[in-house]
Amino acid sequence: MFTYSSTTGKKILRTGTVPLTNKPFIFLLVVLSLFFVSVLNVLAAELGISPGSGSYSAGQTFKAVVQVIPGGDKVNAVEATLKFDTSVLSVVSVNKAGSAFSLWTTEPTFSNSGGTIKFGGGSPTPIKKTSNLVTITFKAKSAGSGSVTVSKASVLAADGRGTDVYKGSRQATYGVKVKNTEKTPSLGQGANDDTVGNSGEAIVFGDKPSIPEIGSTTFLDPDTWYSDTEGVFTWTLPFDVDTVAVMISDDPDNRPEKNKKAIFKPAIEEFKITKDNVSDGVQYVSVNFKNQVGWGTPVNRKLQIDTTPPKSFTINVDNGNTKNSFPLLRFAAEDETSGVAYYELTVADKEPVKITVDEARLGYMLKDLEDGTYTVEVTAYDKAGNKRDSSIAVLITAGWQKPVTVAEEVSFWDFLTFTNLLIIFLILTIILEAVYIWYEKKRNRLRENKLRRETKEIQDQMERIFSALRDEIYDQINAITKRKRLSAKEKEAVESLSQALEVSETLIEKEINDVNIMLK
Repeated sequence: MFTYSSTTGKKILRTGTVPLTNKPFIFLLVVLSLFFVSVLNVLAAELGISPGSGSYSAGQTFKAVVQVIPGGDKVNAVEATLKFDTSVLSVVSVNKAGSAFSLWTTEPTFSNSGGTIKFGGGSPTPIKKTSNLVTITFKAKSAGSGSVTVSKASVLAADGRGTDVYKGSRQATYGVKVKNTEKTPSLGQGANDDTVGNSGEAIVFGDKPSIPEIGSTTFLDPDTWYSDTEGVFTWTLPFDVDTVAVMISDDPDNRPEKNKKAIFKPAIEEFKITKDNVSDGVQYVSVNFKNQVGWGTPVNRKLQIDTTPPKSFTINVDNGNTKNSFPLLRFAAEDETSGVAYYELTVADKEPVKITVDEARLGYMLKDLEDGTYTVEVTAYDKAGNKRDSSIAVLITAGWQKPVTVAEEVSFWDFLTFTNLLIIFLILTIILEAVYIWYEKKRNRLRENKLRRETKEIQDQMERIFSALRDEIYDQINAITKRKRLSAKEKEAVESLSQALEVSETLIEKEINDVNIMLK
């Protein structure tokens, strides 16, 4: 930019920079932005496995519970895939009993070959605290350390938008030790080197087969009742097993190898459940392995089947002692096999109400119904999901009237919450900052344009002034050099003046070029 000398009245060039932003203003904006983010920060949910560690003996079973840890959020749905070490652990069952979920988008399943457990469910009631989702029964297979991790998951917040607030999971690690068991004598442990004993029979060395590990994708939990009669139980055959005995039995201590019809050689790896080989009630899938040493210890996996709905029942109506009393409904269904689990009561076209068995014994009182006749339907569900309906017409004369609801008026002042004011302030701050930056850039462009024009004027004036000065000096030099006799000092002065003129011209051109480059 230029200023004027107070003594000469000429323009003097002065270089410098013009700030494009206001540093204190930017600092304030950054601080407010960080504060705003901290205020609106959303907490994150986790998945955990309890217990997180433990030590067990080979062949022992134990339970682990998968839990959701909301971490301050309110959540209502979880989808998860777990991975476990198949060389150390195997899954016996996955149980939904005691789960915080009442709705299941993905029924719990597991794969001992792939080492995976999958499930997905939700709850109509938001979950605010650490809650159980599924219970996994593991079996310790062999010595080592087996980990159980959540490989993939989503946890949805109960915010009406289904926001995924899943942060991470907590790994569980279980140690397995080999327990001391009696083994068939082997060479070097008191057995003869001969392969034939005193009786002339061959001596077989090794161990009997381990207890079979069986599972089913249909009948997941041995403690759950099922109405299905179609399914498959599978198992993995050890390398040395050549014979399998499998059957359905009522005896929890059954040994299937005693039934010749239950023995399969070559060994099979699955057993189909059909309506022809199972019946209502508690029974056991009995499986045993045999190798060159002999039969092992059988497993008797409980299987609970109930295909029959509860018995027919009636609804009794107690109208009360006063005219304004609401009727009290009493009902009780019976189910001989699995027992009644709960009831659903529906009045006209209203949403059904879930009623426990204990609540039904006390009776259910109708309420908040205007006078008139209503059809009441009660559905009894047994523990296998079978149902039986019963209905009755009920006359209401309590004189109840539905209250008139007045729509709440929304005031402008209701909008002025702390969060909304903070958002408005931040938006206005950003807009003002953008306008300020635009204004500064525009003002700097005007200054630069003005500086270029004034620089050009000075350049033109300096060129004209220096050209006139140079011509005048050369005329004087020519006039002096025309004289016939010049002293040595005069000649030296003429040469010095010529050199000074050339140097001055070069320096002035360089400075003008530098200013032009800077302004480009």
